[in-house]
Amino acid sequence: MSDNIKTLTELISSYGSDKAHNNYAATYELLFEPLRFNVIDFLEIGIGTLNPEADSNMALPPWGGPNYTPGASLRAFKEYFPNGNIYGVDNQDDCLFTEPRITTFKCDSRNREKCDEVLTTLQFDVILDDGSHSPISQTKTFRNLWHRVKNNGIYIIEDIDLYNPLYDYYDKIFMDITEDIARINVINNKEKCRFIVFKKN
Repeated sequence: MSDNIKTLTELISSYGSDKAHNNYAATYELLFEPLRFNVIDFLEIGIGTLNPEADSNMALPPWGGPNYTPGASLRAFKEYFPNGNIYGVDNQDDCLFTEPRITTFKCDSRNREKCDEVLTTLQFDVILDDGSHSPISQTKTFRNLWHRVKNNGIYIIEDIDLYNPLYDYYDKIFMDITEDIARINVINNKEKCRFIVFKKN
């Protein structure tokens, strides 16, 4: 990597995303490197609200705190994908913003009608679910958004809970939804299963 092109790990760290704390960035670098300079559409679910009453909020250290700015990972992905269009979805007002090549929408990803209303005809090369981390929320979000993944695109669910009783049913639930999953990878970080990657045929 040349001196003037930063790695995703460097970008994630510089923008203050919690993905720096859990070591996701290094694995994402492997997944995203072939796409880096392509014209892509990238959607992240969960922008990073500071509302302490919201699910999976960033109000407290070490994941967030008073110096955290919502949208940290969106800004890192914008710089990592210089030709990419970056989108974010969240159901909290405090993390909505618009910048060149970044568009955010207020939407509960668990609500199919609202997803279709705000995303209209958008399709994505990458969808990354970093929203509410319960299996029920992750499953509903997958059901609502999988059809928006382009052919050969990928869908990532962060923070899979290996010890949740519903974990054993992830594969069955998702395979029942669609027949066009080419491959399912479970990526491990230390001793805890952290995220799962689906690739569309």
